[in-house]
Amino acid sequence: MRYSIAKALSLLIILSIWACGFSTEKRRPKRIQDTLEERVVKKVSEAEIINKTTQLGDSITQVVGAVFMSKISKEYASGGYEAAAKYCSMNAYPLTDSLADQYKVFLKRVSNKNRNPINTPSDIEKNILEAFEYSSERGDEIGANVQFIRPGDTILYNKPIKIPSKLCLNCHGTKNQISKEVQAILKKEYPNDKAINYEVGDLRGMWSLKFLKKEIVQKL
Repeated sequence: MRYSIAKALSLLIILSIWACGFSTEKRRPKRIQDTLEERVVKKVSEAEIINKTTQLGDSITQVVGAVFMSKISKEYASGGYEAAAKYCSMNAYPLTDSLADQYKVFLKRVSNKNRNPINTPSDIEKNILEAFEYSSERGDEIGANVQFIRPGDTILYNKPIKIPSKLCLNCHGTKNQISKEVQAILKKEYPNDKAINYEVGDLRGMWSLKFLKKEIVQKL
């Protein structure tokens, strides 16, 4: 009998504590709660993921392109086309890498008429680039292309790069447009250079960025 009474009292105490608002949920540490919330699977559509990737890709390439042209223009203003060419040959790739680190993405420029072998496109990039070239030759408007890479955890963003101004033709135009000093620099730095004979507005190549799908989803 005494055991039954003690057991009943214990049960009454537990029920009283619950009635006062005690719960394991409220006692859960904030760190554990935050971790559990992070594990909640977000239900988003493929269209939402592609749209977000496009927004991020457009934003990043716009900033990177502006920074690059600003640096080149500054070198040209201080030392002419020769200084701009030297800067490009020595700093273009470190600059691209630093910006890629800043935005935490895989970032590069590719072209079928590359100046540096580093800019050679992969098989999938080559297919997209050829599609851009075909559309450009037809006079069609071309924008960014976004697609999932198998097994689907990575997203590839590609955006056309065009020759923006006459300033670029002093390194990418015809031999008559490129000074002998710049030609000497290009021949020394890039003996297999194919990036010449362009005109303003021509398709120069494309930006190629890779995003992790899970990071895109977290931003939605």
